[in-house]
Amino acid sequence: MTSHSHSRPPGDGLTWAVSLAVAYCPGVARERIKVGDVRLAVDRVGSGPPVILLHGFPELAYSWRYQLSALEAAGFEAVAPDLRGYGESDRPKAVEDYRIQKLAGDVMGLIDALGEGSAHLVGHDWGGSLAWVTAAVRPELVRSLTILNSPHPVASAEARQIPEQQRKSWYMLLFQFVGVAEAWLSNDDFANLRSALYGTAKDGAISKADEDVFIDALSEEGALTAALNYYRANIPPASWLKPPPDLPPITVPTHIIWGEADAYMGEILLERSITKIEGDPQVTRLPGVSHWVQQEAPDQVNAALVPFIKGLS
Repeated sequence: MTSHSHSRPPGDGLTWAVSLAVAYCPGVARERIKVGDVRLAVDRVGSGPPVILLHGFPELAYSWRYQLSALEAAGFEAVAPDLRGYGESDRPKAVEDYRIQKLAGDVMGLIDALGEGSAHLVGHDWGGSLAWVTAAVRPELVRSLTILNSPHPVASAEARQIPEQQRKSWYMLLFQFVGVAEAWLSNDDFANLRSALYGTAKDGAISKADEDVFIDALSEEGALTAALNYYRANIPPASWLKPPPDLPPITVPTHIIWGEADAYMGEILLERSITKIEGDPQVTRLPGVSHWVQQEAPDQVNAALVPFIKGLS
């Protein structure tokens, strides 16, 4: 499966993202679900055991457009929210409203709102961080954990003590500068964001139309700052010099899908993440695939993701 080109209509880019998701997965419904102190906009399709798909920076539920129909066809309910601060979800203004405790709390609230008592979690990038934390502190809520190019938060903190990964994580320091980071990312139609992030994907894997879906959402008032607040609330510069935090070990069935050509995440993040899991996790390596794994290699991701979850249901 490859990305398709779409003509960009005038008007609301968020509505466009929903319409494109519907094109990839007919029957998807968008609704707003109250979870604690915020409402999350959620794409939802299918019936059966729930699978919650958590996107990363700087994206939307649209990141999972290729996975929704595959999960529905396999007999699951696929649920992909715009995370707090993103897209059509509520956007608190305070930096502290983006602490990992609140973000993971949103995931726990969404699991509760779905009414099944527990769910399979799938997370990429920041969404993976939320999935790791939820599985660590509330394992009874998590039927399985699938991580796509997202280090365990403790492994990430450990690796930031190492010069090689420090160099790869340069952008995290840039993102701390309020106003400066927003300008650097958004100037000239978000040229730096497009090149530094999506420019690392294989040619054509993420089309200009796909980029525009994410850029349109980030262009909404306060949206880019909210996305950057994930870094400002959880990875301030002082944390790079301190011992890493602690979390309980991961005890739920875990599958890590890892694009090996990630420009920002070195092999050490995968190796150290595995040490935070009790037992032997399943690991699927995708050579030549960049950070944007579920969009760049959707067929390979689906072929790894669906049988793993189905085998546990």
